Amino acid sequence: MPQRNRALIISSLVHAYSHACILSLPPLLLLLRDEFSTSLTMISFLITCSGLLFGIGALPFGALSDKIGALKVHLIGTLMAIASCIGIYFSFNLLSLSFFLMTLGLASSTYHPSAFKFISSSFPKNIGRAFGINGMIGNIGQIGAPITSAFIAYNWGWRPVFIMLMAFGVFLSLLLFFIRGTEVKNTKSGKIKNIKLKKEFILIILVTMTAGLAYRGTTTMLPTYTALIFGKDTFQSGALVTLMLTTGGVSQLIAGEINDRYGTAYPLMMMSLACLLSIVVILFAPYYIFIVCLMVFGFAYFAVNLYTNTLIGSITEKELRGTFYGITFLSRFGLGFIAPFIIGFISDLYSISYLFYIILAFILVFILLVTMLSRWISRCHVPMSSDTPPE
Repeated sequence: MPQRNRALIISSLVHAYSHACILSLPPLLLLLRDEFSTSLTMISFLITCSGLLFGIGALPFGALSDKIGALKVHLIGTLMAIASCIGIYFSFNLLSLSFFLMTLGLASSTYHPSAFKFISSSFPKNIGRAFGINGMIGNIGQIGAPITSAFIAYNWGWRPVFIMLMAFGVFLSLLLFFIRGTEVKNTKSGKIKNIKLKKEFILIILVTMTAGLAYRGTTTMLPTYTALIFGKDTFQSGALVTLMLTTGGVSQLIAGEINDRYGTAYPLMMMSLACLLSIVVILFAPYYIFIVCLMVFGFAYFAVNLYTNTLIGSITEKELRGTFYGITFLSRFGLGFIAPFIIGFISDLYSISYLFYIILAFILVFILLVTMLSRWISRCHVPMSSDTPPE
């Protein structure tokens, strides 16, 4: 196997791990609330703060990847995650839990900007396929984490969940250690002062932020919603998140091939409308239709993610691309984590039944921005399977 393909597979496994660290948390919210004798507002606030660091950390780590390479940044993040999981396991008060949740969010922030810079720079031809492979493997972590976390917590409590995460991190750190040095680094390092924010890039940031608000609000609060509204247990609630993310994993391979063949604009618009339709139907649907709509939302959201990621690779400078992706993931993951706090606060104040009305508000703004994006960026209409690397 060529070195860059081997590096892509290992990087994609780290992608799975970065998401697993975050998405193991939603099924545990009620258990953590009871364990530490606090409120749902406080627990959702801690998850929001951890998520903000998930986004904020993407900015410096994206720039760092421009200097030292993505794979070294992956290793740094994996070691940080291992230490965080050990700390959470031994947390016996809210203060220590809060600290290590924050460091876990920061550790997970190291992945996306560095890896996406690596992919967009190393696979100029068929970039959609490379992003699709990365996304599919990454979704294994998203798919497996909620249901595995829920199963472990249901049978043995929430603490062993973090032993599982620690063990996976140790395995990945060994793989990363032995492949470091296979990556070609840029001679020009990424610095925030060198970034010129074009209006097209700012629009992509706004698109990813509103999509992130809808996605993060749904995935984080869905287990709590299904437990309180439909009376499902911890395992069943976590399984719903896994089901939604499974369709997302499939969609990225399909969306990547579509992107390389037909460009971005029209597929992006269609998937955005699918997001809107699925949430509208959820507001009035019985339980089994509710499940189908979640699957549609998961499929459409992850396709949208792939299209925006490839767009960034086409409109940004190669030497500073890690920094550009860092800015993007600050908006998508960092600001997107504001949603769980908003929903947790409203749920304590009124009812969690308002969850999908809040998600719909985010989606409506998102649709407006996607419409503008499809019209403004000419490269949205150009297939990405050219032999010419993006500049």
